[in-house]
Amino acid sequence: MKQLKTMLAVLLGLCLLAGCGMEKTSQEKQADLEYTLVAGEDIPQELLTQIEDAKEEEMKLTYSDGGCFYLVKGYGEQPAGSSIQVLELYQTKDGIVFDTQLLGGGETKVEDTTSAYPYIVVKLLCDEQNVVFQ
Repeated sequence: MKQLKTMLAVLLGLCLLAGCGMEKTSQEKQADLEYTLVAGEDIPQELLTQIEDAKEEEMKLTYSDGGCFYLVKGYGEQPAGSSIQVLELYQTKDGIVFDTQLLGGGETKVEDTTSAYPYIVVKLLCDEQNVVFQ
């Protein structure tokens, strides 16, 4: 009886392991995507609320309003004057790759304790898709 229980446990474990796997995604560029940088006053209110809730930490958000697809990348608390640059935004067979870079606020003085929460919002005219943030 004990051998039967052990054998069943081993078989169950093998079945569970057989169901696990990793999906390999391709980041091979198929086409560059056209996008628009979205100014603060043009960000949909629901998305702006999500940004405000998450801005203190690094964030990667997507949002769709039916006709447009928005990508948001934020870097959390940074020195004042920091900004974000889009390095690449392109389509792959598996989705979209959104690569950004934080540009520092320059030399900060010891007495300068101001900080900011830089983020960038881009708008695409396409359907919601998988996104890889880099």
